Amino acid sequence: MDMEQHGSRPVLLEMPAAIAAVRQLCDGFKAFQALRAGLRSGLFDWLESNGPAARPEIAAALNLRGAHLGGFLQALEDLGLLTRQEAAYRIAPGLDAVLCKSSPWCQAEAVDSLLEPANGWSALDRFLSTDWIAAPPPPIPPAQHPFSGEANRLAAYLADRFKDRPIRNILCFDGGNGLFAATAGRYFPEARITAIVRPEALPRAQEILAQGGLPKRCQLLSGTPLNPPTQEQFDLAVLFHALYPVRQATNDALAAVSARLAPGGELHCAHWFCLESCETAPGGLRDLDKAVLTDSHPMCHVETFCLRFEKIGLIDAQRDDLVGEYGITKLHFAIRPDNTTES
Repeated sequence: MDMEQHGSRPVLLEMPAAIAAVRQLCDGFKAFQALRAGLRSGLFDWLESNGPAARPEIAAALNLRGAHLGGFLQALEDLGLLTRQEAAYRIAPGLDAVLCKSSPWCQAEAVDSLLEPANGWSALDRFLSTDWIAAPPPPIPPAQHPFSGEANRLAAYLADRFKDRPIRNILCFDGGNGLFAATAGRYFPEARITAIVRPEALPRAQEILAQGGLPKRCQLLSGTPLNPPTQEQFDLAVLFHALYPVRQATNDALAAVSARLAPGGELHCAHWFCLESCETAPGGLRDLDKAVLTDSHPMCHVETFCLRFEKIGLIDAQRDDLVGEYGITKLHFAIRPDNTTES
């Protein structure tokens, strides 16, 4: 026991007030574990069918220890996940869509995935170490994929941009392991899609495209933006969080992809960018989220990215912002000149 000597009497050291800050942060981990226990115990699924229910009913149905059940249910109520009327508990309004297995948006697997060894968040010290070796993440349903919101926002943006112009075929370098290609398939139901992922991502991409009902009109290939494995020409080419691994040869990658555009076709690049001089700002957890998702650093020099398009012969370069749960995704796009423009 830590003590200091005061005359002949041992005196306990005074606890520093700052320990409250650490304990508050630890409470976040405990809240996570309460959520996870609710999902893994089947509590939310059982309440969906049987609630409202009192503690004795819940304990008997789910084989939960009554001595601890009161505190557990109170914690879930405090977190806003349950509501209680008198002695009966039920799922808080609207949360059945993300807590119950009957919903395609159930987050149970997404919560569990945070503790998988392949996820950098499971042991952030290992992820930050130079000894870290990235491994394929465990499969989770497309609706729960961390890039789901990113993919939907970009696909909706493109669908609106091209609402008056038919898109016959789309080339997609998919940093979401096929997720953007699957999402684009819903927004462009008439288009053929060629999705290109890293070789190690092929099995997962096949699963995602199958779940999205796209195998018949989506060709899946392996490669990188530096070596497009197709000679076809496309109306639209999309780089969806795909440039990070080839960042040292960004211009070459953009040139290789733009060479696959048909005259008048457009190249769109959706990526995260760092601040000037790679400075940081409040929001470090979101920065770490991006790092864990990409195992890379964001792109640099957002202010000069449009110039890269001009260097490879594209025109009308523009930039837009897509605001989402990880901050701002920068969308850069430009057009391959058609024959009329070139003449």
